[in-house]
Order: sequence, then C-alpha cells, then structure tokens
Amino acid sequence: MSDQVVPNERLIPPTDGCTVRMYRTGHGDCFLLAFAGKTEDKPVYVLIDCGYKPGSPKYIKTSSKKIGESIRVATGGHVDIAVITHEHQDHVNGITEANFKSITIGEVWFAWTEDPEDPLANRLRLLFKDKLLGLIAARNRLAAAGDEGQKLVGRIDDLLEFELGGNKRFDLKSAAALLGAGGNAANSMNKKSMKLFKDRAQKGIRYLRPHQEILLIPGAGNARAFTLGPPCDEAQLKDLDPQGEEAFHRFGLAAASPGNYFAAAARGGESPFARRYCVPLAAAPTDSEYAAFFRSRYGDRNTPLSYTSRSFADEENQAPDNPEWRRIDEEWLYSAEQLALDMSDYTNNASLVLAFELGKGGKVLLFAADAQRGNWVSWARADWNDGAEKVTTRDLLARTVLYKVGHHGSHNATLNGDRDSQTPNLSWMAQGEHAREFTAMITAVRAWAETQKGWDHPLQSIKDALLLKASGRVFQTDTPLAQMKPPANGSVADWKRFQAHCTGHALYFDYRVTGTD
Repeated sequence: MSDQVVPNERLIPPTDGCTVRMYRTGHGDCFLLAFAGKTEDKPVYVLIDCGYKPGSPKYIKTSSKKIGESIRVATGGHVDIAVITHEHQDHVNGITEANFKSITIGEVWFAWTEDPEDPLANRLRLLFKDKLLGLIAARNRLAAAGDEGQKLVGRIDDLLEFELGGNKRFDLKSAAALLGAGGNAANSMNKKSMKLFKDRAQKGIRYLRPHQEILLIPGAGNARAFTLGPPCDEAQLKDLDPQGEEAFHRFGLAAASPGNYFAAAARGGESPFARRYCVPLAAAPTDSEYAAFFRSRYGDRNTPLSYTSRSFADEENQAPDNPEWRRIDEEWLYSAEQLALDMSDYTNNASLVLAFELGKGGKVLLFAADAQRGNWVSWARADWNDGAEKVTTRDLLARTVLYKVGHHGSHNATLNGDRDSQTPNLSWMAQGEHAREFTAMITAVRAWAETQKGWDHPLQSIKDALLLKASGRVFQTDTPLAQMKPPANGSVADWKRFQAHCTGHALYFDYRVTGTD
C-alpha cells in the first residue's frame, strides 16, 4: 500500500477481476472501474459519475481538470460505459467539454427516472419542476424580508445549486425562466453535463429499471451488473429517513416536518394553501369583495388595531377585533429551507444503484450512490431470473466485498440492522469468507463538510460501524493511505493482503479486487 506521486498511466486490471479507482474529486463521487477484458490487452472501463461540491477540492489540492486528464490517460481515451446515478451537482459537475476533451463513450446508463418515455418519470419531473419554481419564488421573497430572511437565503441557494448546478451566485431569475412555461430545465448546468454524455453515446442510452434483466458488461468476460434501485414506486421514492433501529443515531428530520407544511406553498409561491382558497396577501386589504372582511378581522401592517365597545369587567385586557396574531403573513416562508432539504433528498433517493458481479456467483461490488431508505427497502422486493435460477438481493449483498458508502456517509443513506432483518442493511453485506475482504469507500472531505450547516459527513457512528466491519479497510477521500490503520486485534494476514491490493495517488486510490484471493 503506497501513495504514489508518479504521472498517470493506463489503468490495467487484474486478469481475473476489477480495479476500482476512487477519484479524489473533493466532496463528491467519481469512480472508474477497469474490468478484465476477454483479451488481456483490452480492459473494459466503466465510469460512475464525476462531480464535487464547489470549494471542497481545495482541501485536498485536486482539480476536476486534472482528473479529466487522468481518466483520458487511464482509459486510452475511451469509456465503454458511463453511468450517471442521479442529477446532483456533486455527481455531474465535473462532466464538462474541457474536462472530457478527446474522450469517447460507448454506452450511457441512467435510472428509469430519466427516461423521457416513462409516464411516472414524466409526472415526477413536472411535480419537481413546480416545487422548484415555488422554492425560487419563496427564496426571492425571503431575500426581501429583512435580516431573518437573509439568514436562510444562502442556505437555500446552496440547495438550489445542488438541483440546478453552477454555483450559489447563479441568476435565480434565469433559473426560474428556464423552468417556466414550456421550459424543461435543459439549460441547467446539471442537465448540460448529463447531455454531454448522452450526445457522446456511440452505442446508445439505457434507462435501467430494478429487478429486470441481468446486464452484461460488453467485452468484460463474465462480469455482470444488477440494478437494485431506484424503485418504480412513488411512495418508496418519498420514503427518506431510517425508521427506529434502522438508524445509526437518534437524530433525524421528522416525517411530519415543516417541509410538508411548505409543500403546498411551493406550488404557488405565495401561500401554504391551495390557490383556489387564497387571496394574495398584498391584494387582501384592497380586494373588491373581501377587503372589509380582512381589515376588520385580521388587519394589515398599515391598519391600526380596532376595538368594539363591550361590557367587560376588565376592559384593559380587551382583545382587539383585528389582532395581528391572526395573520401568518410570511412566517410560512421560513419553512422553505426544509422543503429544499426534502427536495434534495428526493433526488438522492432516485439514485441508480448497481451491483457488479465478478462472474456468476462471484464477488460483488456495490455502488449505492446516494440512495436513502425507500430505495434500500425496495432492493429486496423482487429477485432476478438467471436462467433456471433466482438471484436474490440477500445473496448479492452476502457476496459484497466492496461497498461505495451512500451519500458521503450521511445519516440517512446506510441502514442499520442485523442479518435477520427483513430490510436490507449493512449487516447483510459480506458474509462468510467475504467478511475477510470487505472494504468500504466514503466520498467525503470532512473539513469542507464542517463548513456546511448540519452536514455531518461522514456520520461518526456509521464510519465506526464500517471500520469495525471492514477491520479498518475504509477509504475516505481526504485520508491518505498512510493514515489507514488496522484494528489492534485485526488479522495481520488480511491487512497485508489488503495493502498488496492498494495504490494511492494525489488524485485517486486504486483498489484491486481479484476473483480468487
């Protein structure tokens, strides 16, 4: 195990397995898988995502430009399969014309949620677009709402940046325009990155659905891929947070969160109630039909409080007829941040989840992207037909020797549990002899995450569980190989074998998984 500083060169996998290159893009995902080909001189390359959160690369001194050049050299300028797991900035913003200059692509794989001919996918896109429009409108009103509103604007901008790409200085008026009537957000930065891969797909685009065909990796011998998620079920896509003992901690956002209250507001941008029940706040005091009613019962900021003469024993405590506490004015806007968080989680939960198998019945590499609870739960809802046999999720996870940790080690992207749990969880992974090889990869830059409000990446309880299960074999973007240590009571032989399969570089980690040892 070493940290190399030599120039990049062609990535050659072991003859009976795969090399997984974890690029150190920053706080984001970029993986290059090199599978042994049918002939030794023709490896097969699969690229999974390429993105980072702006500002995070500086903590580890890397750049997307250098990573793009590394990908070109490592693949000889051709990626056989490019996979985009979901439409978030930290998974796609490294995909630019400049970074991928002179790189050709065979196939491109997306989740079914990107399929322009899928009715549910189209309906979900329309709903999401409406919420984005409402969120942008609420954000702009908060920006004009004084100091309290300004405190939330920056945070909401960061979350909008996730959905639209670019950076937090982007023009929200332009963003609203491209999402408006007749718009399809095709010009958002994230969409442009995805389109670049689509346009280069020499052999076409696949939109993958879970539990359907077992996918062959063209040219890669016996390697196969299984699609576990996202679920083709709207309720499961909205199921975000671990329940009860599924969580590695006791902190979580309640299902009945302010975001649910705000959701209706986002549709119209002016009120938390359906439009047919509303009169815009600014128009209420002068509305031809209802002005007198509003002023006499609710008042407004320009109408003094009024009192009706009544016979009370203590008239000093008499309540006004039009008290301001009856109005919600713009208080509902302060739930906008929670809706933005919920929307980000919905996109995460629509992640394409793939399990790569090194030959029938062989070792499995699990790439969970940013899948959350509903996605995880759905994995075990069906099996795969493999000729006369069945392949189950429990079997795939039991043979998993490499786990790309969900969502940077976030609280809602790795489920806890035991082997007997009915829901897939960390304990299902790496059973029997596979436990001696189990390794995890966390795409996180802790120092950067600490600059973000509420971002506990990776959650310590999840990392501790991974370190225990993997006997210290846990890569993290910001942690050089030299700092990785085995546990005091760990197997010396297993650690030496792990070391022999690792190589470190300023831009990436390489981990070789062989079909035998």
